[in-house]
Amino acid sequence: MDSLAAKIPEIKFSSDAGEIPWDKAVVWTAMPRVGPRVYEWLEAAHIRYVSWSNGIVNIIPDPNSILSSHCQCIVLPSAFVWIGRDVRVS
Repeated sequence: MDSLAAKIPEIKFSSDAGEIPWDKAVVWTAMPRVGPRVYEWLEAAHIRYVSWSNGIVNIIPDPNSILSSHCQCIVLPSAFVWIGRDVRVS
């Protein structure tokens, strides 16, 4: 997880659900086999829009975000995905 945060600092992570901006982020997690649940999230400022189909969530980066220079889409096949109310969807 630390190496992902070093490469893409826009993606945040924490085990404390109280730190997460639930309304303005896309949050995902997978149930760990050992240890506490770790939540990862990307705030709406970095997201152009989010779409989903058949349990797969696609995050399209905002053109003004640094993410858009690295990728065209982030695909999340996670067991738990939360899309905040202030995040644009398509």
